[in-house]
Amino acid sequence: MKRKHILFSSVILLMLVLTGCLNSGRPQDGTPPGTATGTLTGTVVDSTSGLGLWSGQATIAGRTSQISGGQFQIANIPAGTHTLTVTKAHYQDRTIQVHVSSGSSMIEVKMDHLYSAAHLDLFARLVHAESRGEPYEGQVAVAASVLNRVQNRNYPNSLYGVITQRDSRGYAQYSPIDDGSINTPAGQSAKDAVSDALVGWDPSQGATGFFAPAKVPNKNNWVWKQVSIVQIGNHLFFRAQID
Repeated sequence: MKRKHILFSSVILLMLVLTGCLNSGRPQDGTPPGTATGTLTGTVVDSTSGLGLWSGQATIAGRTSQISGGQFQIANIPAGTHTLTVTKAHYQDRTIQVHVSSGSSMIEVKMDHLYSAAHLDLFARLVHAESRGEPYEGQVAVAASVLNRVQNRNYPNSLYGVITQRDSRGYAQYSPIDDGSINTPAGQSAKDAVSDALVGWDPSQGATGFFAPAKVPNKNNWVWKQVSIVQIGNHLFFRAQID
């Protein structure tokens, strides 16, 4: 009986070893052994500004890569023609048929943003009014914080809606709407800041608001009760408690 038990255990062990050997040569993504594969490297840019996207996703043949620094790379793609889908907040999804050869392939993807020229002009005028005289990084941070609101469920889900939003008392969320400075044409710096924020540069680190501490000395003001993130120039950027 003991010999039979040892023999049975040996057979089981042999089966496990063989199974492991067979599986070790099989790609983890399910691609059949011996299938020719390739690597796709992509450059992703804004179709208007030509700037590379800082973030987003590229997906092909069930494989996904994060976009960083305007590029993505996806390996072990079975050679052949596949559908590439590129997505990024504030941009239209882009779908392209791509032929991937064994070895390396390259592609450039141009992405169209979701906003009209009129709304981008309004956006740039807001950034100009709110951050004129601030360092360029601070101007981009102001623009990024506005876009962060568009993506946040606690605010309107459109750029125009966020910029023109008013509170329960009728006051605009952004003072340039009420004081009329929103009507001043935007300078080139503000326009560039909008473009940089759109492609994903966010010096505000996810903030949804900002204020100038020197102009709000009363620490009991509601803005001081928010979650402070970073100060750039004269502005302190924060995430609202409701976010």
